[in-house]
Amino acid sequence: MSDQAGKALLGTCGWSYDDWVTAGFYGPELTTKDRLPAYAERFGTVEIDSTFYAIPRLSTVQGWVERTPSGFVFSAKFPRQITHEGRVAEKGELAQAFVETMSELGEKLGALLLQFPPSFTATSMGDLERLLQGLPDGYVYAVEVRHRSWLTEEFADLLKQWRVSLVLTASPRFRPFWRVTSTVAYIRWLGRWNAYETYDQLRRPVEEDLDWWVPRMEHFLNRGGTVLGYVNNNFAGYSPAVVEQIRERLGQPGV
Repeated sequence: MSDQAGKALLGTCGWSYDDWVTAGFYGPELTTKDRLPAYAERFGTVEIDSTFYAIPRLSTVQGWVERTPSGFVFSAKFPRQITHEGRVAEKGELAQAFVETMSELGEKLGALLLQFPPSFTATSMGDLERLLQGLPDGYVYAVEVRHRSWLTEEFADLLKQWRVSLVLTASPRFRPFWRVTSTVAYIRWLGRWNAYETYDQLRRPVEEDLDWWVPRMEHFLNRGGTVLGYVNNNFAGYSPAVVEQIRERLGQPGV
């Protein structure tokens, strides 16, 4: 992910949803395999969720590269074996194996996301620091915490030290906050888990939400920062429509 300073790369959390066929995002004739190339015609980045469940096969990663155009960017979650199972400080070897596999994306690799559960509190800051120390250099990393004990200057300073992004989330867990710790602002518009039964249309207005987020994004972009932003279907019912609204607010051309 080079030459992206001052740019906002916006997409969705995942791309393979049957409800998007109903919404008209995908044509009914497309196979599941064809959805990624069709998605990449509309948006320039996506967050991969499947890596949360296991390190993907090398052939799978190579397939993602082959089915997307030059300049497309993937961000991906670290496997849950690292972030959710056992002590984080003991997962250095597994984390390195994951990064090595994802490096197959080359220039198409965006950020690698460490998403921790609500039970992971700031009492484990030392463990997190040891994990960050052992991560391979030369990659963009982001950390998402879900417990309020982490919202301290000490935590922000730790991320700054290792040039790691603090994930900024729009979710019921936290009020909106803006705290940038690297040259990349990683934003996730999440909503409440399983908020909607189907994901084929907008279920609520998002203008007030974007009134808060977009000016801060613009200020960061004007200072030369890079934004990686991903919308979950649970945020408002149909994530592609929200991405289009954010792009319009930022003056990005639609497709």
